[in-house]
Amino acid sequence: KEDWISIYVVFLLPWVLTAVYTFAQSSLNIEMGTGAYWVLYSAYIIFSFLISMGVTNAFLSITRGKKITMETFTAMLPRTFNYLASQFLMVLIIMGGFLLLIVPGVMFSLKYMFTPYLVIDKNMGPIEALKASAKLTDGIKWDLVGFVAATITLMYAGVLALLVGLLVSVPVATISYVVLYNMLVSRKK
Repeated sequence: KEDWISIYVVFLLPWVLTAVYTFAQSSLNIEMGTGAYWVLYSAYIIFSFLISMGVTNAFLSITRGKKITMETFTAMLPRTFNYLASQFLMVLIIMGGFLLLIVPGVMFSLKYMFTPYLVIDKNMGPIEALKASAKLTDGIKWDLVGFVAATITLMYAGVLALLVGLLVSVPVATISYVVLYNMLVSRKK
């Protein structure tokens, strides 16, 4: 509650990046498919990943009572490859589970849901983070199903509140995942 301003500033960073990208593309009259388009788009994608990682790291800092600095975001640069590789592996595993049947896909989603947090927080490699996430979630899959269902219900409530409710429900849901991650990490020590 004390850091609600920091939470909203961090929460809005990806939106600001998207607005800057859209403004730059339209004001510079960059046409799709040109060299300038691909340079701008590539820069946007790279900054999106870095800001996404920085936002997660900032939420970890906020929930741990630490101050957010520029280093909160710049420290993510060396972890970018591991983050991308872990995301790619997660998608492959989860999609493979969904191809088998729906249930394995859901179980893999729950099992590996904290992989990105472990890459960002503990600077783990992709395989190491997948294994650590599986260990963190071992034995609590039904609890996680209830948790995810509660956050989805919260999001729908935000939508039903004329979309304005999303300004509350999305940050609350995001922070709740970070708090759950912190609880699981401290539990496994």
